[in-house]
Amino acid sequence: MTVLAARVAAASIVEAAPLALAGLAALALVVGAAVIFVRRRRPALELRKLDAAEARRYVETFASAERDFEARPEVAIAQARGIVEEVLRRMGLPDRVDGAQKARDLAAHDRAAAAALETADRALREDADRESLRRALTSYREVLDHLLDDATRR
Repeated sequence: MTVLAARVAAASIVEAAPLALAGLAALALVVGAAVIFVRRRRPALELRKLDAAEARRYVETFASAERDFEARPEVAIAQARGIVEEVLRRMGLPDRVDGAQKARDLAAHDRAAAAALETADRALREDADRESLRRALTSYREVLDHLLDDATRR
């Protein structure tokens, strides 16, 4: 290759570089727009409110679990978690194994309830001492209060 040919090749590469970068930027914009479009097209969860009688039943059952906490904290926590999960299902949230995904689903409806649910899950992942279990129980109560707030006022 001659020196002149090498210079011409190098010049064409330098001239093509901005075009290649512009092409990559355009591709990134298209992909980003597609991701946003798909996320927005996902149907929002249609949550239903529980009627007052159902809400009172859940509140009373939860209060029973709270009373049992001192004697059997592990059993009381399992009951409290089960009550909250049942309320979430009855309201129309999908049944999720992953607690983080469950909290994200709930956050679309009620951010404070989702934060309390994450706090309860975090407390249960800590040491299973009585204080961690008490924090989890308190957080589950907060979730329930947020979810049933309208129904219990009727």
